[in-house]
Parts: sequence; structure tokens; C-alpha cells
Amino acid sequence: MKAVINIIIRELFILKKRPAAWVLILLIPTAIFFYLGYIYKEGSIEHVNIAVLDLDHSDLSRKVIQNVEAAPKLNIIKFLNSHDHIDSIFTKHPEIKGFYLIPKGFEKKIYRGEQAKLLVYVNASNIVFGNLIYKEAASFINTMSAGINYNMLKAQGVPSEKALKMIMPVKVRSRPLFNSYYNYLYYLVPGLTTVLLQMLVFFLAARAINSEYSNQTYEALLKIADGSIFKLIIGKLLTYTLIGVMVGVFIFSAVHPLLGIPASSGTLPFLAVVFLFVLVNAMLGIMVSVIFKNEAIAMDVSFVYNSPAFVFSGFTFPIMAMPAFNAWYAQLIPYTHFLHAYVKGIEMETPFTFLLDHILDLIIFFLVGYIVACIILLRRNTKVLA
Repeated sequence: MKAVINIIIRELFILKKRPAAWVLILLIPTAIFFYLGYIYKEGSIEHVNIAVLDLDHSDLSRKVIQNVEAAPKLNIIKFLNSHDHIDSIFTKHPEIKGFYLIPKGFEKKIYRGEQAKLLVYVNASNIVFGNLIYKEAASFINTMSAGINYNMLKAQGVPSEKALKMIMPVKVRSRPLFNSYYNYLYYLVPGLTTVLLQMLVFFLAARAINSEYSNQTYEALLKIADGSIFKLIIGKLLTYTLIGVMVGVFIFSAVHPLLGIPASSGTLPFLAVVFLFVLVNAMLGIMVSVIFKNEAIAMDVSFVYNSPAFVFSGFTFPIMAMPAFNAWYAQLIPYTHFLHAYVKGIEMETPFTFLLDHILDLIIFFLVGYIVACIILLRRNTKVLA
């Protein structure tokens, strides 16, 4: 135990002499975490600038426009006319994210009992704007359609209560759970901060062993470890795990609360999973450091391995919809399994037993990293002694 503690103290002194390491540990995470919070501070899109092109100029088309104006998230900034070219509206007016086109004969078709169409044009280069504009259109058009059908049934002598049931035989009530406000701050920032935690720990640990070879201090390190590869690895591992856990606690106890991300009753017990997650990434970083004696190559490999973690984790696009290779590769990244545990443990607040599968996956990552690192170091030591 004394040897392990000595290695931890030695490693901290080495890190103290590396200004770049402390920039990576303290400055960069703090700056990035709060910068991300600043970017997503609004949480969700409150207003989308749109335009309207009314080719019908009827009472009903004006009612449609009134409904558009009443929509809480839509802001009409321009009324188009028949001389405007539809294909060039988004290029000439980039502030317009979409527009509604009410075709000629809109009112006549409806009163003749025919189906009329409200055309929705969106700048789909931004999916968020496109979905919001379509969603708002579907909402107020459904309400308008129900009102028109209701008045027609009433004119035919159908009682009010029966008319309401006829126009809406099935009533849908949506109840979003776990992020009821569709808030991007609550959704994206926890994912971004934790994936950065993985990268930070991994990058630090990726220089843990190879730097000893570069500085020709490996033999001195092995002597401090009493010649034990186990003590050597554990000492290094605990050092970077300690740093990672401190950053992790900082994320959950300071960053998230200061940014306004709601706390969860599952946060405190979930810190055990955070500890395991940090431990795994420290071990994998050490494994890379053992495999590649060249520090630059080790860092390049670490970067290539960690860069797609956020995208491949299923956070922004479901894994089940990915090509087979991408879905398979996603399982080779610890963050994928940590994220599933995070969603269940923090956001859904499920019992801890629901996290056991993901915890087991992380333990497998740790064992692979530890076994590979031990085998390589033992073989190298055997060759040196021989």
C-alpha cells in the first residue's frame, strides 16, 4: 500500500510540473462547461421567423393568418405576394425559416366539401426550425378543421355535444416525461459535459506509462513499485481516477446546478457509476499508453477513439437506426454504456438494479484494459531482465 501511495504522490508532482496538464484538468473543462451552458441558456426556441403567402384573399384565409399570428412560437415578419419567387425566398430572406402558402380557391374548396391544402415550406437545412414550423401548422390547422366541421354539423341540426364527439372521436393527450419542456439545456449539456469528462481522463492517462519511457524514468518507477506491475498500474490508475472523480463531482455538484439543470434524487447514488466510468477511462488510457511507447501516437489514437463518442453513443441519433458497423463500433466505446446508465439513473430515476447491465459492460472494459496492460508490461519486464 505504501508503494501505491508513493506512486500517487510522485505522479501528482509530475503533473504539477506540466502546465499543459493543469490547463487540461482545470481551465479547459471549466471554460467549456460554462460556455456550453451559455450557448444553450435559452433552453428551447421561443420564436421562429416565418412569412405568409396568401393567394386566396378570403375570409377563411385571413382566419388562417390570424391563427398563425396567435401561434406562440411563430413570428410573421413578412407577407409575400404572387411576384415573389418561391425558390429564392430563403436565399433572398435568410431570416425567414419557413412560410405558409394559402393557395387560390382555398375557401371555395372547403365550403364545397372538398379537401383544401395549406402548403408549408421550410428551410430544412435546420431540422429544428423545420419540425417546429410543421408542428405549429398541424396544431392550428387541426383546430381550425375541427371548428369548420363543427359549424357544418351544427348547421345540419346536430346537437353540440354529439357534434363535438363526431369531429373528434379520439382525443390525444400528450404527456412528455423526463424533459417535459423539450429543453436543450437539460438534454444536451449533461451529455456534452460527461463526454468531455471521458476525453479528459483518457487523454491524461494516455501519457501515464509512455512518458516514463520517454524520460527514461521507468526503472525508477518500477523500483518505487517494489518491482510489482500490479502496484505500478494501480498507483497510476488511482491518480487519474482521483482527478477524474473530482472533475465529475464538480460537474454534478456545481456545473449542472449553476446552469439550472434540475437535480435528481438519483444523482447521489449515481456518483458510484461516475466513479466506475472514470476508472474505466483511466484504465483504457493507461492501456493505450502501454501499447504505444511514442506519446504523440498514443495521443493520436486516443483522439481517434474518443472523438466519435458523443455521436456514436446514440445521444443525437438512435443506435438502432445506424448502419451495422457504426452500431457495433458504438458498443466499443465506454460512453455509450455510461450514457444508457445516465438516462436511466438520473433522468428516469429508475432503481439501481436497472443499471446493472451497463455497469457490467463498464467492468468488462476495465478488465480488458487492465489485462492487456499487465500482459504487455510483464512481457517487457521479462525481456529486460533476460
